Amino acid sequence: MRFLTIEIIHKMQSILVFFTSLFFVVFAVPQIIDIAFKKHLFDDPVESRKVHKHVIPNFGGIALFFAFLFTSTLFIPQAMVPEANTILAAGLVLFLTGLKDDILVLGPLVKFTAQILSALILVVAGNIRIDNLQGVAGIHEIPDVLGMVLTILFIVGVVNAFNLIDGIDGLAGTLACLAMFIFAFLFFITAEPGWAWLALSLAGALLGFLYYNITPAKIFMGDSGSLFVGLIAVVFSIKFINIAHVAPTGIAGLEITSRISLVAAILIVPVFDTLRVFTLRILKGTSPFAADNNHLHHRLLSLGLTHIQATGILAGLNMLFIIMACCLQPFGDNLILLVLTISALIGNEILAFVTGRYNRILARNIQAQKALFEVYDDSTAHSGQNLLQNVSEI
Repeated sequence: MRFLTIEIIHKMQSILVFFTSLFFVVFAVPQIIDIAFKKHLFDDPVESRKVHKHVIPNFGGIALFFAFLFTSTLFIPQAMVPEANTILAAGLVLFLTGLKDDILVLGPLVKFTAQILSALILVVAGNIRIDNLQGVAGIHEIPDVLGMVLTILFIVGVVNAFNLIDGIDGLAGTLACLAMFIFAFLFFITAEPGWAWLALSLAGALLGFLYYNITPAKIFMGDSGSLFVGLIAVVFSIKFINIAHVAPTGIAGLEITSRISLVAAILIVPVFDTLRVFTLRILKGTSPFAADNNHLHHRLLSLGLTHIQATGILAGLNMLFIIMACCLQPFGDNLILLVLTISALIGNEILAFVTGRYNRILARNIQAQKALFEVYDDSTAHSGQNLLQNVSEI
């Protein structure tokens, strides 16, 4: 009876946390939009790579951050998530950095420095770090210094991945919302309700934000939102990796033992996209931080897809990778990571082939239309000359 009572309380708490965060954002965003228009604070649509050509506020991160802060501090006991203060401190660093970038535009070095500082707060003050690779590449426990360096690189990488994937309406919010729901479920089945409520808090905030961010977008997440969301996603990833024992999920009795590969599947779309564009930029001899329109979502848009369609495809692929990682759990992290990597590379090649073929066909059609117009212009000019000649003869 006591167990049932605790279970009911946890379910009620979950509902309360989720909807409080959701309604906080739903009511806060219109006020933020109103202030942004009154103060003329907009995303600059002048750059050629921008997919929007009209002014839109990019302060959605304000609503996301404060919804998470309000809900987590109000409803989640400190004892259930001892690292909460450290997480909020690190999140505040990135939120303020992103907010300043949304207003004034900061250079990559400044944002990179803030990401390093935020990672150090988590690793040193919060002791949130990776200390065991659980057999990946035959490696288990790793030295403290190496673990700290690896964790910092992981944090900075994932934060940047979510920042860079935020390129079209609803994409970053949808991928992050999917990740939060998955992490909430995983934390519940591993008897970590405090961490599950944290995930539901951000999931609710993201769902409320998506109401205004789905095409036609009324507001963007901005760097203040994408950097913060990326930080929370990577913190949840590290926490889940470090959980000592994972109970069966209840899906056909499947037990999750290959945790690193499951985390990789959850983060695969933003992380793969970032590694892909960084590699292409380096091969071209340009800075990996130089903005371009070569992201996966840009490729999908070039096929004539809408923002919603491109977002749906990438979110669906992300979910497919998660299901794949769950189904392959008995085979271990190494094999699953290999399958995920090969699948992602094959998918990328298919997309490159399809977009290349589509662009070639489009170019031929444009060239044919141009030639047709030239023929039409020539025939019109010739007819005009004949008419003038006939008139002169009369």
